[in-house]
Amino acid sequence: MSDKPGNDANLKQDQEQDKEGRAGFLARLNALETVVLAGILLIALAGVMLVGKGFYMKAKAEVSQVLLKRSFAAQLAGETDTRPWPWADFTTEAEITALRIGESAVVLSGASGEALAFGPARLANTPMPGEPGTSVIAAHRDTHFRWLKDVKPGDLLIVTRKDGTNLTFRAGTSRIARWDESGINADAPGRNLVLATCWPFDATEQGPLRYIVNAELVADACPSTLAARGGLAELPVKSF
Repeated sequence: MSDKPGNDANLKQDQEQDKEGRAGFLARLNALETVVLAGILLIALAGVMLVGKGFYMKAKAEVSQVLLKRSFAAQLAGETDTRPWPWADFTTEAEITALRIGESAVVLSGASGEALAFGPARLANTPMPGEPGTSVIAAHRDTHFRWLKDVKPGDLLIVTRKDGTNLTFRAGTSRIARWDESGINADAPGRNLVLATCWPFDATEQGPLRYIVNAELVADACPSTLAARGGLAELPVKSF
């Protein structure tokens, strides 16, 4: 004969005892202890949510970099309409490598808020690296350009453009300036490159100061004129 009815009765009795035990525990708490317990549970829940969000953000960053590199490789192969994902408002257009410190990043088109969230980007009103004038690439100091502080005068910066052109720039001086007093002239003689990010590097909020690294194309014999004013308008670097 089956003993299932007896087992069901025992299980129901155990569940009722558990409920009574929990109810008895809560009943023994005064108002203050109840509030403290509720606070502890809320903090624990918030901690679980933050950990989950951290894992999500890290995974998102890793996947996005894979997609950016794949998109840039497709451009080098001659493909068109190679946005890293269908809804992206930017494309990949170059890759920059700091040889001595072993850092590299895919450069995006247009320093919009979305683009800068995923990598360094060339300011749209500046020429492509290697073209006459000053090309400006900007990125956030706490992510894709956190290594910029480690670039020293004389360091070689290799830029590979989407058309397959490889260019070598030599880093020069670095300086700190307000975003609206950058001293950058996009139409300066020569073939120049500027890398820029917010400063100070350990700040938690965006301020008016920018850290600027000047570089020149190695094959270009024209002297640097980045610091020259010549009556020409300076290029603001507010967007990052």
